Amino acid sequence: MFLIPKSSLKNFDPERCCFVLNEFAAAEFASGLEMLYAAKNINNKKLSEGFIRHALDEYKHSFIFNNLKNQIVSEYKINKKGLNFVPNHLYNKGYIFKDHFIFEKKKINNFAIFIGANEEIAEKKLVAFANHLKNQKKSIFNEIQSILKDEEKHAEYSLRFAKKNNGLLSYKIKITKERIISYLRHLYANNLNKLSFIFYPILITILIIVGLLSCFLKLKKKTSIDDIMNNIEPNSMV
Repeated sequence: MFLIPKSSLKNFDPERCCFVLNEFAAAEFASGLEMLYAAKNINNKKLSEGFIRHALDEYKHSFIFNNLKNQIVSEYKINKKGLNFVPNHLYNKGYIFKDHFIFEKKKINNFAIFIGANEEIAEKKLVAFANHLKNQKKSIFNEIQSILKDEEKHAEYSLRFAKKNNGLLSYKIKITKERIISYLRHLYANNLNKLSFIFYPILITILIIVGLLSCFLKLKKKTSIDDIMNNIEPNSMV
């Protein structure tokens, strides 16, 4: 799991809940792709089978989240524009890197820590979101509980492997580092609107200043079509 939007809503907002479910679905789908790549490129049959099972769980979760989203969309007659699954969003929103898979950049021991730490955070985010729906949408709350069991299992298996294949001190340093990075990543996602509110005016101000400065620069004028024709050597014409 990567960027997950803030879901600690005070009041039930059907459209916002659909947006959150859509983001969970995208993150799970992306995670499934990462697991399949790892399964294909790991030179260990047992680990490959584990990655495939993990990928199947992630695709199942993505399917469930999409179904839950569609239920709310249908019930509350919500405009689906902006709530459809769009493959490009996996790249644009940072769920998957455009130039590499995470498994390519991390050794298997570090990859296991990355998966374990992020599954832990995803589980906490999902618990908070499920609790928000508990009183309003009991059926959706119950379906999310089955996903939570899988998330807990994924974190447990990944961190058990990491503990076994890293020294105790090394494991503690790496898991702490990964948890901090994951926390900051989610903090950034949760406050993206606030950050945009701060930095967008700064960007506009910079563009205005650059525009004003360009007025004082002696820029070379574009050559007109007539000038180009006059500069052509007649002998070069065929």
